[in-house]
Amino acid sequence: MSTLRLASAPCTWGVWERTVGRNDLIPPGKVLETVSDLGYTGIELGPPGYFGDDPASVGRTLHQYGLELVGAFAPLRIADEDGFRDDLAFLDSTIEILAEAGARGPVVLAADENELRLAAAGRPDAQRATALRGDDLRRAAERVELAARRALERGVTATFHPHTATYIEGPAEVEALLESTDPDVVKICLDTGHTVVGGGDPVELARGARDRIAHLHLKDVNARVVERVRAQELSVEEAWEQGLFCPFGEGVVDFGAVLSELEGYDGWAVVEQDRVAVRVDDLGMVRDAEVANLAVLGQAIS
Repeated sequence: MSTLRLASAPCTWGVWERTVGRNDLIPPGKVLETVSDLGYTGIELGPPGYFGDDPASVGRTLHQYGLELVGAFAPLRIADEDGFRDDLAFLDSTIEILAEAGARGPVVLAADENELRLAAAGRPDAQRATALRGDDLRRAAERVELAARRALERGVTATFHPHTATYIEGPAEVEALLESTDPDVVKICLDTGHTVVGGGDPVELARGARDRIAHLHLKDVNARVVERVRAQELSVEEAWEQGLFCPFGEGVVDFGAVLSELEGYDGWAVVEQDRVAVRVDDLGMVRDAEVANLAVLGQAIS
């Protein structure tokens, strides 16, 4: 794992779907300058428009800082045919940005967050009670595969991201999706943090789905906050704000064990620590935290 390619993500700097409406986000130039100074050579796209409104502007923006585009997130309403069809326009625009930028990283597909699954998030019993089954699961898997093929037609790899508060969160749901889709078409983005929150073990997922993993999100998870979610003392939205994804080395993820299962992996590893409220004045603090996170990863890689 000494050749692992590390990238950053806007969510580490407080820029993602949960903060997109804020007017005090760190300007993109400040984020990119800091990411580059930390030694990263790649970054994910983040929410629409943050790095530019079209493929050319995104490419120019990242090129100024010597950064590659290594992936972009595209949620899909996989349990709703009409919603899914509506989401294809956003998927196509995301694929276009990746294709035009010559990105080696994938489009990162995920099921959409919805109220039913937000209420069940992080609680395996509630996940099982609200899981897709039978024809609903079959149709959802077909939609995922259709979306992945759409990306492949443009020369863009597609990975599916099991994600908190969605219909593909827990280990049984991940396994069902893998079994129901073509392994040559639908790859997986292994997110160590979301796997834990969903009740799974990222080491087991890395081992069991090794041939399907084409993208990697590295997060650590605060055990106490997860326990409070499971006990229904916190919603997962509240947990995000209270440090659900904690500094590396302070949580339950064994990065060394995960990476040892991925020997030979040649994709990007995106270092993420989701933050909800980050302002320009916080930039130095977040940068220092990233230095510490990278030190922990350095020990795990070696």
